[in-house]
Amino acid sequence: MHKGDVVTELQDGEEWQVVGDKILITKPSDPKHSREIPVPDGDVEGLVEVWLGGA
Repeated sequence: MHKGDVVTELQDGEEWQVVGDKILITKPSDPKHSREIPVPDGDVEGLVEVWLGGA
């Protein structure tokens, strides 16, 4: 995986943010819903692509 690669697609209602060396994906309407994705090596700025599915 490289900088600019798509690492995941968001499901409806999900939001994402980079926290340390992980991308945290949450759904505000469901506090129990969360998933983490490691930030790819060499992408210290967190400049990864996250796409809204179906967009």
